[in-house]
Amino acid sequence: MNSKLNSNSIIWKSEYNINNFRIDKEHQKLFTIAREAMSISRLKDDEKVKNKLKDVITKLFDYVGTHFSNEQKYMEELDYPELTNHKLLHRNMLNMLTTLISELNKLELQEIEKSLFTFIEEYFIRHIVLEDKKIQLWNTSLSDLKRNFGWKEIYSVGNPKIDAEHKKLFDIAEEAFIEVDATQRNVKIKEVLTDLYDYMKTHFKHEEKFMQEIEYPSFEEHKLLHHNIIEKINTLVKKLPTMDENIFEKELAKIIDIALVHHIIQEDRKIISWSRSNPQIQ
Repeated sequence: MNSKLNSNSIIWKSEYNINNFRIDKEHQKLFTIAREAMSISRLKDDEKVKNKLKDVITKLFDYVGTHFSNEQKYMEELDYPELTNHKLLHRNMLNMLTTLISELNKLELQEIEKSLFTFIEEYFIRHIVLEDKKIQLWNTSLSDLKRNFGWKEIYSVGNPKIDAEHKKLFDIAEEAFIEVDATQRNVKIKEVLTDLYDYMKTHFKHEEKFMQEIEYPSFEEHKLLHHNIIEKINTLVKKLPTMDENIFEKELAKIIDIALVHHIIQEDRKIISWSRSNPQIQ
C-alpha cells in the first residue's frame, strides 16, 4: 500500500480558495466527507465496513451533486464563457463516483481506498485548482489580478532550491504587469515572455535532473507536464501581436496562476514527498 493513501493526505489548503465564500465552504465540506471515507477504508475488511463506506461515498456523491448545481448557477450568473465545458467535467466526475459505488461490493477495501484516493487527488483537487480557479480569474478585475499576483509562501514545496526557482518564475512574470509607455508595451512584454520561457526551461531541466537522481517513478509523466506548460507560453507568444493588452494580461495570469501554481501544488510536491519517503535512493 502506498504510504500516502490516508485521510491525512486529504487536507484543505488555503491555496484551494477561489474567493467565493459559499463555493469555498462547499469545497471544504467535500474534503471533510472525503476524509471520513478514507478513514473508514482503513478499517478491517468486512461487510459491515463496506456498507458503512458505501454510505459515506453515497453522501459524498450527493453533496458533490448539490455543490455542482450551486456552482453551475454561480457560473450562469457570471455569464461564464466555459460553462458548457465545466458542466461536462461535473458530469464526468459524478459518473466516476456512480461507477465506484456500483462496484463497491466487488472490490477489496484496498482497491476501494486506492480508487477513492485517486478520484479525490487527481480529479477533485485538480478540478478545484485548475477549473474552478478559471472562474475566479473570469470574475476578477485586471487591477485586482495585478495587485494579488506573485509568489506566496503557501506555494513552497519545502525544497529551498526548487522554491527559489519557482519564486524567480513569478518575479519574471510580474514584470509584464509593470506599466510602461504604450509605444514600448509590446517590446516589453515580448522581453518578459522570452525571459520567462528561457528560465522556465532552465528550471524544468534542473527539476528533471533531480527527479532522475531520486529515481522518481512518475518522471516521464512529469516531463510531459513541463512540455505542456512550455507550449502554453509558446502559444501566448504567437498570439501577442494580435491580442488585446487586457486579454493578454489575463491570459498570462491564467498560465501562471493555474498551470504553474497547479503544477507546484499538485505535481512538484509529489516529487518532494517521494524524495523524503525514499532517502536511501539519494
